[in-house]
Amino acid sequence: MNVTRPNRHTSGFTLLELMITISIVAIFAGIGVPSFSRLIADQRVHAAAGELQAALWRTRAAAIHLNRDVTLVPATMDGGWESGWVAYHPTDKTRELVHADPPRAVTVTSQISSLTYRGSGRLRGQAGTITFEISSKRDQGAQQRCLRIDPGGQPILIREGCSG
Repeated sequence: MNVTRPNRHTSGFTLLELMITISIVAIFAGIGVPSFSRLIADQRVHAAAGELQAALWRTRAAAIHLNRDVTLVPATMDGGWESGWVAYHPTDKTRELVHADPPRAVTVTSQISSLTYRGSGRLRGQAGTITFEISSKRDQGAQQRCLRIDPGGQPILIREGCSG
């Protein structure tokens, strides 16, 4: 009867090798997480600014198409622009032409509480430039966006805050 002995030399990691690998991964994660958080905050600001700009374009297009005044307002008056935004059909207030849910972890501030486009595509009752400033709630160092609307009604997105 021939009995074979188990091989004492097996392949695998030693405890020391495993601990060094885990330490290196932890160091890289510690370096990368703050950068990743900033990237997420920047992307949320960029997305919210883009959604608001698209909503303004759609509201303006609806006003021109219907040849009637169309108003973009915050979804809830007590929540301001951070509650999202909505534009209703001028003759049927139950029909939404534009709707956006609240942007996540983003602050949207403006000096106005509503914005009305006339059938010509120009703004009603606004003298000068209207601005919306979009910034991150969680990361003050994240990029800000400024959405400027000239009296002609064109929304222009700027890659910095409105004060800059």
